Amino acid sequence: MPSYTAEVERRSSGRTSLRAQRDKLKASDPAGLADAWAMIEEFWAGTTGWAIELPEPVLHERVDGEWSFVQTQRHLVLVTDCWLRRMVKGIARPYHQWGLAGSWLTSPRKWGLDPDADPSLDLVLDLRKERMAEVGEAIAAAQAADLARVCVPPASPGHPRKAHTMLHCLHVLLKEEWRHHQFAVRDLEILSKRR
Repeated sequence: MPSYTAEVERRSSGRTSLRAQRDKLKASDPAGLADAWAMIEEFWAGTTGWAIELPEPVLHERVDGEWSFVQTQRHLVLVTDCWLRRMVKGIARPYHQWGLAGSWLTSPRKWGLDPDADPSLDLVLDLRKERMAEVGEAIAAAQAADLARVCVPPASPGHPRKAHTMLHCLHVLLKEEWRHHQFAVRDLEILSKRR
């Protein structure tokens, strides 16, 4: 049984690590954003490697009503489609049909989403790989002046509906990636223990 001091140090170390990660997500210059994105890519590479070792049906299971691993990947496709493709790139119809929104989106078909879709893990991971590469390319190409550019959403149905700076759009995307990675790890730990 670990000592009280050892447990306090372990928890403190974990909080320090999380704080450093969150601070990295707040980068306001191209180099800092590139570092933050590299962190996100590294997290997902490791976690996806762990996930694919599990039987695919497990990755479609929900834990405590939360999205499954596959659904989480589909949601992150939508996040990229909203904040990078719609806002930063100005694409009028940026959405892939497999994108997954929360219950706040009451008419997903208006965006071209298919709420009944049930794609395989491999297909979803291929799509995620494409979207993550697109984010990496956009961040790598960004100059400091670009980050202050006001991105106005197209008039087509979608989210967001208000203008935001490119930096804000990238911050939302990074934070969504980071948060959902935390959730995915939590749920994969539970699913792994069930096997």
